[in-house]
Amino acid sequence: MLEVARQRFSGNENIKYVVGDYTKLNLSEEFNMVVSALSIHHLEDSDKKELLRKCYSVLKPNGIFINADQVIGETPYIDSLNKKRWKESIEKSSLLEEEILSAYERMKLDKEATLKQQLEWLTEIGLEDVSCIYKYYTFAVMFGRKAS
Repeated sequence: MLEVARQRFSGNENIKYVVGDYTKLNLSEEFNMVVSALSIHHLEDSDKKELLRKCYSVLKPNGIFINADQVIGETPYIDSLNKKRWKESIEKSSLLEEEILSAYERMKLDKEATLKQQLEWLTEIGLEDVSCIYKYYTFAVMFGRKAS
C-alpha cells in the first residue's frame, strides 16, 4: 500500500511517509495530517488511547487526524447484523475462497471498540470537530482537528 501511495502522490514534496511500529515511534517533528487505516483495531483499548495521544502530540495546529477502521456494533444485536452483512458481501465478491478464509482468520485478532467510544477518545485527547464522516456496517472513518 505504501508503494501505491508513493505512486499516487509522486511529485508531491509535502508528503512524508513514516514506516515503523507506531506504538514505538518517537517522532520529534509535527505534521499537518496523521492518517491510519485498518490498523488501530488490533490494539488493546489502553494502547489505542496512548497511540491517539501520540498522534495528537505530533499534529500541528489545525492539523487533522483521520482513522479509517473497524468498529464493533453498539449492541450485540447490531454487531451481529453488521458482521452478517459484511460476511454476505465478501462471500458474494470476487475474492478467492482462500482469501475469504484468511480474512475470517484475521478477524480473530480484532479488538474493536464502538464508534461512540472511539469518538469520545478523540475528544478526550483534545481534538475538535470530532465526527464520523463515513460509516458502512463495521467500517468507519473518524475525523478530528487539533485547535489552532
